[in-house]
Amino acid sequence: MKYSYAIEQAAAQTVFAAASRERRLLQSILEEIAGTPAAAPDLVERDANDRELRTRFFGPFAVTYWVDHAVAEVRIVLVFRD
Repeated sequence: MKYSYAIEQAAAQTVFAAASRERRLLQSILEEIAGTPAAAPDLVERDANDRELRTRFFGPFAVTYWVDHAVAEVRIVLVFRD
């Protein structure tokens, strides 16, 4: 089952500030994460609410998210460009 994704403001600002080619790449990355929410992350942390934050690396980008299985949604928390 493919999940939808929602992107928090801080992450969206990084996406919007990227060049158009990078925005297309990021769109593809976010769709990949939503399409495979159970894929093994590169890094796992816990936030203040004890949610499992997963980070996956895609070339120069790191995307941190958490999965809300109850509503079949991936919440994109942070997009970082190295």
